Amino acid sequence: MPPDSPIFKSAKAEQRMLAVYEEAMKLWPIQYEERDIYTSYGSTHVIISGSKDAPSLVLLHCALMTSAIWSPIIEVLSCDHRTYAVDVIGDVGKTVPTNPPRTERDFANWLIEVYNGLNIEKASLLAWSFGGFVATNFSIHEPNRVIKLGLLAPFATFVKGGIGFLLGFIPFLIPTRATARFFERKLCYKSNFVFKEHSEILYERFRSSKVIFKVPPRVFTDEELSHLKMPVLLLIGEQEFLYDSKAAVERAKHVLPNSNIGLLSKCNHAIVSDQTEIVSTRVLEFLSK
Repeated sequence: MPPDSPIFKSAKAEQRMLAVYEEAMKLWPIQYEERDIYTSYGSTHVIISGSKDAPSLVLLHCALMTSAIWSPIIEVLSCDHRTYAVDVIGDVGKTVPTNPPRTERDFANWLIEVYNGLNIEKASLLAWSFGGFVATNFSIHEPNRVIKLGLLAPFATFVKGGIGFLLGFIPFLIPTRATARFFERKLCYKSNFVFKEHSEILYERFRSSKVIFKVPPRVFTDEELSHLKMPVLLLIGEQEFLYDSKAAVERAKHVLPNSNIGLLSKCNHAIVSDQTEIVSTRVLEFLSK
């Protein structure tokens, strides 16, 4: 029997991955509801928390990890916002990419349809890693629908990825706990994601899922980034493994001179788990201004 989502290798693999996802959602510290938004690119899964009357905050997770990875900071974010954690299309999770975006315009259109399905006219965006690329692309194409843009260790976007990115293909080629653990250690300053449930998601991503992204992340030009007229927060770890963090920060300061930019010490690509408190504080300060 084939899986319900084309991202999984088999129906059994899909069951394994979704079971791990459900286990990780037990870490979600506040009440939530789940909703599936039907778009022309596939059904999109969204986890919703916070007051219905609060301002909207859309969350786009890092690649490989599902929306469950937001659990360390979701309670803080949902105090003053209605949060919408979206499983990014084409990545592992409960979103079903029946017609995954093939161009950057498609990727922006997918998020427009998600916004519309959630009755969101405008929202702030907070995005991590590949999610940061997706959020930046959306903000360039649809600046009037983004109130504020928060980027946490965005992949590509400002500078090219280094050899660390290529190491991530090893666990796809050899999907064992050892190779998944090897890559996790490379991404985390604390050597892991802190919660074993998040480590399990990473392992099952490699073990159970395919790579079906049609739109690779890239570095945006100065002209493209000049369209980001909304307030921007950029936080990158000083020990970033996937690219040159100092070069990314310097370029961001050059192309976005009025942005709020921080290079966090004792912090790698797993920025939310490496520096949970600092990230929470910086994001809240940014959103409240």
